[in-house]
Amino acid sequence: MASGFRRFGGALRGDGALVKKVAILAWNCWLDNLGSRFYAISIIFGIVILYISLLLGMLAADQELRVLLDFGLGFIELMGLAGAVFGAATAVLREIESKTIYLILTRPVSRSQYLAGRFLGLMFSALVSMLIMAVLHLAILFFKGWTWDRAYLLAFVGIYFKVLITAAVTLFLSLFSSSVLTAMIIAAILWTLGHFLPEIRVMTPWARPALWPLAGLSYVIPDLQLFNLRDRLADPQWPLLAWTGYAFVYSLAWLMLAGFWLRKKEF
Repeated sequence: MASGFRRFGGALRGDGALVKKVAILAWNCWLDNLGSRFYAISIIFGIVILYISLLLGMLAADQELRVLLDFGLGFIELMGLAGAVFGAATAVLREIESKTIYLILTRPVSRSQYLAGRFLGLMFSALVSMLIMAVLHLAILFFKGWTWDRAYLLAFVGIYFKVLITAAVTLFLSLFSSSVLTAMIIAAILWTLGHFLPEIRVMTPWARPALWPLAGLSYVIPDLQLFNLRDRLADPQWPLLAWTGYAFVYSLAWLMLAGFWLRKKEF
């Protein structure tokens, strides 16, 4: 880790542009993740699961391609999510506990710039791992006679947006609670609830008063069902631009809260 900081420490000296500093931090974070055991395991496990989906597809007879599509995209999401959530929960806390964060903050880098760089590097790492699994998935689909459909790309984008949003929330939770386990558990709960927001908003007005706070909370929880595009592959007529804006604004809001909390944090 220390050698990694020395590699880019010189680049952070002086009054370099904000974008350059964030980019250097993001690049270093990605290099660190390349050597992470969990990052490697998530890719290997994702590849194994895709192979299992191939076996399941063989059992589905006439629906083999549909099974391959659904299982493949579903496991790509789970593996990308696991890597991103674990990384978001541990990235900053690990460096605070080991005191290596001081090696960065002694440079002309603000805490907000540091946080932005770490998050962008993490999300680039998640994107690379998901792309590797997607390439293998596509190879299996083409081998089985599937023809390219742009809906696959849109479904992949929707998956990545869900990973992006959940990672941003997890990063804030890790700083707020100072606990990796707590942050990951709450993130998993929010990820689950985010897929059932339409049902929650319909049911809570007629539910018991004890459940009414859940109605208000439903407007804070990310609406991940919007990005569950693999359930609508046959009808790819979606407002992608609007949903891109939703993912960006929601993630940015939680990152700003995380930055505010990090500035208040004493270490």
